Amino acid sequence: MKKWYKLDNAAKVFPSVTSKRRSNLFRLSFNLKEEVSSEILYKALSYTINRFPSMKVKLKKGIFWYYFEPNSEQPLIYEESPYICNKFSFKENNGYLFKVSYFHNRIAIEVFHSLTDGAGALEFLKALVYNYLVMKGYNIDSENLILTDIENINEEYQDSFLKNYDKRFKSKRYERKALQWRGTLYQENWLALITGTVSVKALKEVAHRYNATITEFLAACIIYSAGQSLNLLENKHKPFKLFIPVDLRRIFPSRTLRNFSLYIRTAVDLEKKLSFDEIINIVKTDMAEELQKDKMQARIFQNVKIEKNLLLRLVPLVIKEIVLRMGYKVWGDNANSLSFSNIGRVILPEAMGPYIDKVEFCNGASYRAPINLAVISFEDKLVMSFSGAIVERDIQREFFRLLSDFGLAVLIETNELEV
Repeated sequence: MKKWYKLDNAAKVFPSVTSKRRSNLFRLSFNLKEEVSSEILYKALSYTINRFPSMKVKLKKGIFWYYFEPNSEQPLIYEESPYICNKFSFKENNGYLFKVSYFHNRIAIEVFHSLTDGAGALEFLKALVYNYLVMKGYNIDSENLILTDIENINEEYQDSFLKNYDKRFKSKRYERKALQWRGTLYQENWLALITGTVSVKALKEVAHRYNATITEFLAACIIYSAGQSLNLLENKHKPFKLFIPVDLRRIFPSRTLRNFSLYIRTAVDLEKKLSFDEIINIVKTDMAEELQKDKMQARIFQNVKIEKNLLLRLVPLVIKEIVLRMGYKVWGDNANSLSFSNIGRVILPEAMGPYIDKVEFCNGASYRAPINLAVISFEDKLVMSFSGAIVERDIQREFFRLLSDFGLAVLIETNELEV
């Protein structure tokens, strides 16, 4: 492993904009069909981390940029805290930028976004759970669906943004301000989690009525539900803008385990009181346009050209951090009403299936982006997780009510405080 390496293009902003009220953490978990043994989980983590040197790092602050260097310490495991995606001390976590926890039958990992994105973290968690089950004595063939042997290590380290930077694809960057949420923030950075589980098959059937994908259908449901929750939105003359992360590995050839995703946007003027059919047509049109490869290529160019700017490269980190915070406010906070992340289907070896009940995914929320939705599926269970930093639950209620109106059976669970 290298003695040190740069953060990838997407990772660079997160150390500078992170605070107690904006952790930039996300969470993935596997719910097993049996109680988790903490002793075996610890052994499995100790073994698995050596297969993932890109995760076996600590964050260091340089003169010009943050950077990673190898971490020789032992990663720790924790009993799960009720405070989900709460900023934690990397130093007290033996320098690691992720935390593994357990609770009854659940194994979870919370990851700082500078380390990797959802797809990269999922590969690590899949390997951890696989090794855990093998160490319990279960006979499971990896079927080449689990990263076990170390190979193609340079590809896994790759900054695929730089790899796919192409000066031929240029476009101007402009972001109109979006509708913002208002509400009562929870005390002590509590994150309310409301999850709904539905049948993948049943959801597909409803989405197909509109000739839409699951992502397009759920995006339309979010926007329609926001229109029923206007009392929670301010600056109503602005568009409601939904940010949808896209795994660029599906568009560009890449095996990186670092960040390689970008947001696409779909926007609707809620003051027009559009029907669901009108909204889903807007979503489908926006997504078809935004997902074009040359559009993604231009977005990569926009992001990387800033990093390549000679003047910015020579500016000390203390000044860069001010610029990064300003940029994040303009192109991130102010331009986004809600983030909707759909990792998609989790594919595991057939022999692992009998031991896994479901897989869950959630994003953190912050005072500037207080509500987000994350989706993931395994076998026929699709789990939708709303994370909320505010007490008000209007959009969550409207969203799940809408799914029920479409004839879907939704199992709802929550960690919410009584308020």
